[in-house]
Amino acid sequence: MPGNKNKTECDRCGTCCIEGGPALHQEDSPLLQNNFLNPAHLITVRTGEPVFSPSAGNPEPAQSEIIKIKGRGIEWTCLFFQEEDATCAIYEHRPLECSLLKCWETADLEKVAGLNLLSRYDIIAPQDPVLPFIRTHNEQCSLEKLALILSAVKSENSQSQAVDDLTRLVNADMAIRAQAWAKLHFSLDLELFFFGRPLFIILDQFGIEAHEKNSVWRLSLSSSPSSARLANT
Repeated sequence: MPGNKNKTECDRCGTCCIEGGPALHQEDSPLLQNNFLNPAHLITVRTGEPVFSPSAGNPEPAQSEIIKIKGRGIEWTCLFFQEEDATCAIYEHRPLECSLLKCWETADLEKVAGLNLLSRYDIIAPQDPVLPFIRTHNEQCSLEKLALILSAVKSENSQSQAVDDLTRLVNADMAIRAQAWAKLHFSLDLELFFFGRPLFIILDQFGIEAHEKNSVWRLSLSSSPSSARLANT
């Protein structure tokens, strides 16, 4: 977000909040410990998931796990942004990035970007029964090679294999989520924190559609990517 030397204070236009909720840092742990935030308010951006950063014009893989305050539906407008009067529902207990954010001078925010980020393992209790599912999901559905696979989809020579690789990932992703839900019966809000967005939703933004029949997912290439946006860092 570029600086604006003509501004000296927030005029509550809401632009920052509409672009997405903040990433959480270790300094934000007290907000969770004191229940100003809870996991149902959060979404996990997994390592390797394509994201937009202020310094990049194109999606780049997330370099580490990012825990963000989630948006609404398929949009990223911060959950706590109150549009009717452009205020924040948790302003007195807002996260670090929100307290540092000045659209007219971004130096303070840039100093903490990507540093001391919270992960799911910092938030979930060590004995929580969801952790084995999360570990299995990370092992079997890693996104760290996703950018390479998406590039291969664009090449006729490698497209078929790339689609097969993505199909395997989508089916593994959905199977583990289903297994975890069958045992633990958590809400969709918690699923987005436990496992992040389903891979088929991420792929839809790259013009790759997923179709499910009898619990088996198949992919096809579309000429029109979804209007849903990738996460901002």
